[in-house]
Parts: sequence; C-alpha cells; structure tokens
Amino acid sequence: MKTISRRVSREDGVAAVELALILPVLFLILFGTLEFGRVWSQYQVFQGAAREGARCAAVASTSSCDVQPRIDQASEPYDPEPDATIEILDSSGGSLGPRTDGCLVSDKGKDVRVSWVQPLQVNIPFWNNVTLTPTIKAVFRCE
Repeated sequence: MKTISRRVSREDGVAAVELALILPVLFLILFGTLEFGRVWSQYQVFQGAAREGARCAAVASTSSCDVQPRIDQASEPYDPEPDATIEILDSSGGSLGPRTDGCLVSDKGKDVRVSWVQPLQVNIPFWNNVTLTPTIKAVFRCE
C-alpha cells in the first residue's frame, strides 16, 4: 500500500507538462507585442514622412522642393509602396484635383493634402499573417 500512495503523490514531470501547455500562448503574447510595436513604429515613420511631404508641398510655390523624393527620404529605412497623391482642398474639404508638384501661388490659403495607402505586414509566429492597409495622410495650408 505504501508503494501505491508514493506513486500517486509523486509530481515528477508536472512542471514540464504545464510549461508545454502554456508556452504557445506565451509565445503568441510575446511575439504579438513585439510585432505590434514594429508595425506601429513603421506607421509612425510613414506619418512623419507624410507630414514632411505635405510641408514641402505647402511651400512649393516659393521653394524648389520635390515632394516624393522628400517623402522617400523621410521614410527611410522603409519604402512607401505607392507614390503619394497630392491634392489641393477647397474650403469644405473637397478635392480640387490632384497635383504633381504641390501648391501654386494662386493656392495661397487653401489646404494641401498628401496621402497614400500603405500596406503593413503583421507577421506573428503560429498565427496567420495579416496585411493592414491604413491611409497615410497629412494636411498643411499652402503658403
């Protein structure tokens, strides 16, 4: 009887089994947090690049600023997928049409919007890969 009770009360290997059960969940949480931080950082870099491009487009009538190269430079080390769309906005926020070079002297006081749709890859181990497609945009007033 003593041998049977000794075998029943032994807990050898229980910690290994518990670790094996909980480890995938811990990995999902850990790598999910790291991947979220990486994608959020990339999103913030693109938002800053959009602001830089919109600022460049806003002063285009008085400077020799090229918008797309400025966006590309500001978003390094990442690469914005499509080229940005530059639009002059009317007083109600509607688009007056796309531009290639930013504001003109006649656009002074109007808003210029620089935007593009940027795919962002979220890759979490043991999970399906997800592609997020936020619109990156910034608005400045033409000077």
